[in-house]
Amino acid sequence: AVLVNAATLPLLALALLQLASHLEPRDPSIRKRQERFAQLAIAASLGFLLLAPLQISAGLQLQRAERQLAGLRQAVAQATSNTDLADRFQALSGPSLSPADLALPLPVLKAQAALALDQAQAQLTRQRDALPTSDPWRRLPELLRSAGACLALAGGFAIFARRPDGELSLLGGLQKRFALLRQRLGVRRRQGGGAGGQKEYLRRLHGGDQERG
Repeated sequence: AVLVNAATLPLLALALLQLASHLEPRDPSIRKRQERFAQLAIAASLGFLLLAPLQISAGLQLQRAERQLAGLRQAVAQATSNTDLADRFQALSGPSLSPADLALPLPVLKAQAALALDQAQAQLTRQRDALPTSDPWRRLPELLRSAGACLALAGGFAIFARRPDGELSLLGGLQKRFALLRQRLGVRRRQGGGAGGQKEYLRRLHGGDQERG
């Protein structure tokens, strides 16, 4: 959230540098500064591009962790013995109990397990503070909006990003490669269609010769 909210300032700075280079194309200091920040914009564009799926993945992992924590709390409440608690933890892929833990009285073991789960819950709560609600279905639009903002910022930085030896921006280079790829695919389709038509013509010609024979 901090990265997304703060990214508009450097993006605006890149736009102002682009404008300054058009207004003063012969100023060496502006051109040098624009080239330096255009190279840094490559890292920013790729970073926001990778941040979008990372943010969605982090939100989904948080939901799974909360569900597992709820299952572990239920296991502590329903366990009838130390061995039963260890089996329930193992079935939920939870923490394993050591021989020293199994030697404790069941109320003491449950109290220690509950304390550990409270600490885990506090950590999850800190990670969830930036999210709008605990309902996962209501949280999903927020995650998608954040991912969309990351993709938009990645595209914005790609407009101004440029390699030292490149004339086109990072986005312009990608568009050029995509256009060349579409052109090559179109040529292959036309060639494939021409070859298929020639084979069909030869087949028909051969069939006509057989009929005349």
